[in-house]
Amino acid sequence: MFGFFKKKRAEEDKLGSGEPVISALLLEGNSFPVDAFLKQAAKTRIAGKAVSNIERSEGGVFSFDVGDEFLALAVMPAPYPAGDIEGPIATSWMWPPDPPIENVKRHRSHLLITMTGGSADPVRRRLILTAVTALAAKQPGVMAVYWPEATLVLFPPVFVGMAEKVNSPDAPPLYLWVDLRAFRNQDGTTGLFTTGLAPLGHMEIEIPSIDMDVGELREWMLNIMYYLLEKGPVLKHGQTIGMTAEQKVRIRHGESSFGHSGKVIRLEP
Repeated sequence: MFGFFKKKRAEEDKLGSGEPVISALLLEGNSFPVDAFLKQAAKTRIAGKAVSNIERSEGGVFSFDVGDEFLALAVMPAPYPAGDIEGPIATSWMWPPDPPIENVKRHRSHLLITMTGGSADPVRRRLILTAVTALAAKQPGVMAVYWPEATLVLFPPVFVGMAEKVNSPDAPPLYLWVDLRAFRNQDGTTGLFTTGLAPLGHMEIEIPSIDMDVGELREWMLNIMYYLLEKGPVLKHGQTIGMTAEQKVRIRHGESSFGHSGKVIRLEP
């Protein structure tokens, strides 16, 4: 796959300098319905843009352009590396009770989707990848969607539904792009940390302890993330933020307590 990918991009470097962004579909069997998918893609506008320059190569690789983005898709004849998805499977919070998420461990192959070259901002680029991934996730035999930037394993109908309902630069599907990992502390408070904000150009956010239930905390964090995307890096060190005039938390920029590289935003009561 990668020789084909590099050769194709060498011909199109003038189009943009966007770094590669990937997603993956975990497949029940050893194949993916490439012909059916490409026929649908050819008739679909992705983020308002037509699909063009559809090509197929040997070794299960196929590709196309969406605007100045080049997408290469490859059927990989092996499961996705277990070390990458075991944790996300164990901590997934948007997977329904049935079918059990544990079934995903039995997938036999995966479809790797790599997008590169685009010159748009990180949000608009990921809207394109999300739309392509959702279209592919509608095909039979797809057991799960994996979004590596967030380390999220997602139920295909959930991914497709969110991608189609919330898919604009003003209201991107952040629940698909950012993991809001919540946990209970021994004193009964709740904590949370994000994974996936850094690729969008912002520091990850960590809340070691706060007196909120999990659902309320995730909704508050979602609103904070939308605010950051709209206003930019406005959560400055030493300021305060809160849901109400009475509830204020301090903003601190510092080292991560959860393994993120670089500085993070810590919200502390």
